[in-house]
Amino acid sequence: PAGLNLRAAPPLVARLAGLQGAGKTTTAAKLARWAMNQGKKRVLLASADVHRPAAILQLEKLAGQIGASFMPPEQKPGGGLPAAEEIAAAALEQARRGLFDLLIVDTAGRLHVDAEMMEEVRRIDRVLQPRERLFVVDSMAGQDAVNAARAFSEALELTGVILTKADGDARGGAALSVRHVTGKPILFLGTGEKVAALEPFHPERVASRILGMGDVVSLVE
Repeated sequence: PAGLNLRAAPPLVARLAGLQGAGKTTTAAKLARWAMNQGKKRVLLASADVHRPAAILQLEKLAGQIGASFMPPEQKPGGGLPAAEEIAAAALEQARRGLFDLLIVDTAGRLHVDAEMMEEVRRIDRVLQPRERLFVVDSMAGQDAVNAARAFSEALELTGVILTKADGDARGGAALSVRHVTGKPILFLGTGEKVAALEPFHPERVASRILGMGDVVSLVE
């Protein structure tokens, strides 16, 4: 089925990872909004991006826009942020205590694939034990998107992919390549900047686009 299976014992935990600039933070908010619209799910958002405090503020602002709860990281006694996995642990505790249906945790992106970043995400995963380990990738990045998909797939156990910036012509080719390289299903397409611009991925629609028949189903809808 397209999208995420929300029928799980709460809290369902989803962790996002990907390169910087792929649109992870916005995607976290889009995913929260989608879940809230699907079945009146109670969603908690948290950011474990300790490298870019601006990303934490951005997610907090987006959470406010869509009416989702946000778990701000607690400052350490001497100032500064705790480790990423400590933020993740606190968010999981809050999700359990607050009886949330879904916890979405955003993680730090880097400009290129590096071992340190992958290890940080692995530490977060050990704490969260997420059911959904999602890779967010920019469909307009061409070969770089495929290379990133391969590296993330080899370094982390992924469960699914979200293709962002999929409102251009590259979406079909990128979808095929990323699906092939990761061996994991593409769950969503991000189709614009707005928080509503996220749609479940339907392979047959993208296939019809690639084959030049146009997206008949979307047209009918």
